[in-house]
Amino acid sequence: MQDNNISTDNKRIAKNTAYLYVRMFVTMIVALYTSRIVLRILGASDFGLYNVVGGIITMFSMFSGTLASGTQRFLTFAMGERNFTKLETTFSLALGLHIVVSLILLVLAETIGLWFLNTQMNIPEGREVAAFWVYQFSILAFIVSIIQIPFMSCIIAHERMDMYAYMSIYDVAMKLLVVIMLQFLSYDKLIVYALMILIVNLTSMLIYNFYCRKNFNECTWKVRWNKQLAVKIISFSGWNIFGSSVGFANGQGINILLNIFCGTVVNAARGISVIICNFVSQFVNNFQTAVNPQLIKLFAAKEYEKMYTLTVNSCRINGYLFLMIAIPAGIEIKFLLKLWLGEYPQYTEAFVQIILLQALLSTLDRPLITHIHAAGKVKMPNLTDGIALLMVLPISYVLLKLGYSPIVVAWANSLIWICDNINAIYWPHKYTGIPVKLILIQIYGNIFFGGLIMLLIPYLVSTTMKEGLARFFIVGFVSVVTSTAVIYFWGMTSGMKKLVLSKLHVKKITQG
Repeated sequence: MQDNNISTDNKRIAKNTAYLYVRMFVTMIVALYTSRIVLRILGASDFGLYNVVGGIITMFSMFSGTLASGTQRFLTFAMGERNFTKLETTFSLALGLHIVVSLILLVLAETIGLWFLNTQMNIPEGREVAAFWVYQFSILAFIVSIIQIPFMSCIIAHERMDMYAYMSIYDVAMKLLVVIMLQFLSYDKLIVYALMILIVNLTSMLIYNFYCRKNFNECTWKVRWNKQLAVKIISFSGWNIFGSSVGFANGQGINILLNIFCGTVVNAARGISVIICNFVSQFVNNFQTAVNPQLIKLFAAKEYEKMYTLTVNSCRINGYLFLMIAIPAGIEIKFLLKLWLGEYPQYTEAFVQIILLQALLSTLDRPLITHIHAAGKVKMPNLTDGIALLMVLPISYVLLKLGYSPIVVAWANSLIWICDNINAIYWPHKYTGIPVKLILIQIYGNIFFGGLIMLLIPYLVSTTMKEGLARFFIVGFVSVVTSTAVIYFWGMTSGMKKLVLSKLHVKKITQG
């Protein structure tokens, strides 16, 4: 019976991951196309104005992702406990808290934010009115996105990734429709564009609201108050907001220091590396989004051994999936950059390779961080991680002041991420009991040894050939073959092999 439950959970994770991959490909393609068309319709000046004015809202937007992860955690935990009353109370509390947060952010945006727009921003002459309305519509769109977080969190907690994917596709499809309509309108296109994006957000919120109320019994807002639960949600989200703020300060602080000491060309090189890293990381993020609810539910149900097994499996899948894409991309980065950009800034190749290493370290600790979220103990992990990340700034300043290369700064940043991974081992062990030996041997040891082989063979092949399209395809082919062999014979547990073989209809199943 237990094997059947595990098999059902695995099938659900696989299906949900597939939905999220479809979502990712569709949204990426449409987003790339629409951004190109919007640039053409609005023109470079208005396009830049929209991004810079809307960019003020990004100072507040880090709250939304953090609030979403906190809401998902408490809803999923209540489901794992099979406590409907607690689930209903959690949703009502979360919705009420999000409304309060949205009102606070509205006041901040209409005071500090508006002051910043009017006095500090460099707005082209004659576009002040347009900038004002873009700002107002952007604020309202952001407030709407905050209020719909509890509904989105319910969908993810219930593992309805199909609906989550459909809504993301709906969102980009509607934005594509907005772009098409924009070409036929004569009124100020910048103001109209901002207004129509707000309308798209409003329709999304209404659909989320309708779907959740129809399918989930807890999604009815009643005035519920549970002081203990409210304090837990606020504390959890507060410490996560602290962690997100530090991460934001780290990234922006490095950018500012590189700008001061090295100039905008180095900023451009780092920006390109971040875009590539984000693209590769999306493949892993989709899988982890599908796994997180299962990990939290297992912890809530006190099924710790199953939780540990799923953690090992998900860490390995995360790591090897990332390496399958990152290794050939890292080896052939010079060719890829030339193909994509033609000319590109100095240091770009090295920045990409270093930031991919940082992303690998971050990828491995994601399931372990979910342990911390499942336990609801986020204060000390966020505090220690925050201190480590903030140390990057004075270290980077000293290195740049002494005349060291930006590449040295990037490597120094990587050392801090290693400290972050040490935290990701210690705190899950402390709070959920997962053995340190299991993490070091079955996760890190397995992936780093397997990853070394996955890197070595295609790299040796690349050194025997001249750079070009032929080498790119051959290195990619060798990398795929090597990765497949390493993952199957070294990276997969016996249970994972059985699942794969059964899917391929192989009668003889490997004994583990």
